[in-house]
Amino acid sequence: MRWSALILALAATALLGATGASAQSDPPADPPAADYPIAVDLPAGTYQLDPRHASVLFRIQHGGLAWFTARFDTKAATLTLNPEDPTQSQFNASVDATSVNTGILNNQGERSFDQSIGRALGGGPITFTATTIERTGQNTARITGDLALNGQTHPATLDATFEGSGRDILRGGNMVLGFSALGTIDRTEWGVNDWRAFTGKDVQIVIEAEFVRS
Repeated sequence: MRWSALILALAATALLGATGASAQSDPPADPPAADYPIAVDLPAGTYQLDPRHASVLFRIQHGGLAWFTARFDTKAATLTLNPEDPTQSQFNASVDATSVNTGILNNQGERSFDQSIGRALGGGPITFTATTIERTGQNTARITGDLALNGQTHPATLDATFEGSGRDILRGGNMVLGFSALGTIDRTEWGVNDWRAFTGKDVQIVIEAEFVRS
């Protein structure tokens, strides 16, 4: 099903364009977003994140070398889609800071490292509430919202891609929407300063998500 306007309600992988191709072989560029119709061919209503088909990862550079990756195991999100104008849709999402999972155990088989990270992130819910949605292409959008983390709230941005839709008989025959998104924040803006001597301040957020119509 063709999607003519994008809304993500959470958040991210970025579109990777091919490089090194000749000018003749390059695909035609998308026209400006304003040239696309506003309405979308999808049912209006509320869509809930399917946590079994979603991942929220974060990446941070260690010692100026490789990027360390972890995930949040507990997550939730709600998208209220306005198909007449998706930029007026509503989206909010949350993860539990204490559900960080690095896959690293201490000598006693405990997840003490995960617990330390959870405390550094504030030890509570991390929430994102979309405030503006800017269309950037036929299947892409830039979503800006309020990110509440470690007791502080500041703006954050996700570059989102609509990946597709369809009805799933295994999920009650309901409509399912798929999205990916990518964003980067400076963790020090939220007062998260632990391990600054050997980890970077930029944190990449990578999201893959499926939403099921309620």
